[in-house]
Amino acid sequence: MIQRYIFPILLVMWAMVIFFFSSQTYEEQSITPFLAQFDTPYWYERLEGISFMYGGVEVSAHTAGVSGFLEFFIRKGAHFLIFFVFGLLTLGVWRSFVRNAVVAVSGALVCVVFYASADELHQRLTGGRTPLLQDVLLDAFGGLVGIFGLLLFNRWRKRRT
Repeated sequence: MIQRYIFPILLVMWAMVIFFFSSQTYEEQSITPFLAQFDTPYWYERLEGISFMYGGVEVSAHTAGVSGFLEFFIRKGAHFLIFFVFGLLTLGVWRSFVRNAVVAVSGALVCVVFYASADELHQRLTGGRTPLLQDVLLDAFGGLVGIFGLLLFNRWRKRRT
């Protein structure tokens, strides 16, 4: 019986972690001082040909410096990973209470998109943060991969037994 509440407890704790990180300003989360060691001609030359648009802003080593460019990928990787776990936990909650797999997956995905949107809205209220639709899409994709990751893991586990 207690196992039924493991996923809800973990999900609430994980949502609190996300909320905590969204409450921090950009400066509080910045790791560019650590990454400044890569602001060298060697790394600049290696990365100078890479440029793309994200949220209406050019992202490149030229515009952000090597440290800012690397931090961009670390931050976006964190978005993906954080919502990967959120999606996995959300499906775990749905599967604990709903037996229909389609309803569980759909419900979990709706919850992920809702929380990703709420997270970006919360960032809008936090100083020095910019809410982006692209981040909601990235978060939703991370959550979707987490959802399907749990489905695949459960299928693999059932085949082994």
